[in-house]
Amino acid sequence: MANIQARKNKEGKIISYSIRVHKGRDKDGKQLKPYTMTFKVDESWSERKTKSELDKAVVLFEQECKNGLIADNRQTFEKYANYVIDLKERNGIKHRTIDGYRKILPRINAEIGHIKLTDLRPQHLNNFYEKLSKDGMNLRTGGKLSPKTIHEYHCFIRAVLSQAVKELLVPFNVASKATPPKVVRKQANFIEQEDISNILEFLENIPLKWQVALQLLIFTGCRRCELIGLKWNKINFNDNTITIDTNVLYTKEKGVYTDTTKTEASNRVITIPSELCQLLKQYKKEYNQLRMLYGEKWHNENFVFVQETGKPMHPDSLTNYCSKFRKKYNAIIAEKNKELPQDKQIRLIPRINPHSYRHSQASLLFFSGKDAITISKRLGHAKVSTTTDIYSHLIQKADVEASDTLADMFLRKEKIS
Repeated sequence: MANIQARKNKEGKIISYSIRVHKGRDKDGKQLKPYTMTFKVDESWSERKTKSELDKAVVLFEQECKNGLIADNRQTFEKYANYVIDLKERNGIKHRTIDGYRKILPRINAEIGHIKLTDLRPQHLNNFYEKLSKDGMNLRTGGKLSPKTIHEYHCFIRAVLSQAVKELLVPFNVASKATPPKVVRKQANFIEQEDISNILEFLENIPLKWQVALQLLIFTGCRRCELIGLKWNKINFNDNTITIDTNVLYTKEKGVYTDTTKTEASNRVITIPSELCQLLKQYKKEYNQLRMLYGEKWHNENFVFVQETGKPMHPDSLTNYCSKFRKKYNAIIAEKNKELPQDKQIRLIPRINPHSYRHSQASLLFFSGKDAITISKRLGHAKVSTTTDIYSHLIQKADVEASDTLADMFLRKEKIS
């Protein structure tokens, strides 16, 4: 039953009514703040007309409250953001995404968390983004946050407010009216063909496990988490293929854990060289010896790349080894170069991480004439446009080379006298 209170002006004339509908109690038994609305009285209405319109408004308001159609406009951004994160987690959003939301939320709450959803304005967000771009905002370096990182804050705020629009709490998404800094896509960092040849030569002198890992990076273009998620039963030694369908990830909250791949398109079958398959067979023998050595202590989860007890390897282990490998062999190259003339010196291995090999695969395939669809499927991109956007500079460069090749064939050859 609604509670109705008349509001009068200084002359004692009723100008409006406050209507309140009981919302219930929370899990601790505390009464929740009621739904409220204000019914304004038209000066031209008679007392009978006012009562009739008021009764209609009360019935309609009670029905809307009962059906969940009345928005709780008192919610602050902080309270609602926590609700949205929990909602997304229940709906199966990947843990790493949820973990990322929770990491950036405290800084957002410090700036706009206290503001009610209905009071939030684009200026609040623009001031926040400007603040993030100041020196001292990067807690690791003491410098500014990059436009890309600021854009991640913006995307989360936009996602929260998008849910608020869906639930009729706000009429439109304020974040869509804000102006975050423009993100300029950096050109992908890839390794030159000559450098890959040098890396493959040096691989012969490292442990078999890492030979296999780096060759898989080179010849598949897999993401780091996909490579570490590879299992023995996903390797087809007859067809020389591997099936990618699992990620191994790490967060501070969960530690090392397994998950599905980034997108549905990331689930794919990749053909690998027969030579690499043979190397995998050699490594499997070494792997089985280690498994037998640990016996009952071995965690038989069937991952190709494991810690000593069979548990999946930490994703950072691969990144750290790439750095260690580069430093070690650059020192060897530097020593060799001391004895070589300038024009015979060996190139130093550039700074690389596991993702550099992914970009290198795309680069080599583009310049060998492979089409964007083939490359996109091999890399596991959800859309071909993702591939063409990331590697647009490579496509342009390959197009120039293709033009020069045609010109050399037909326009620049020696003319018959």
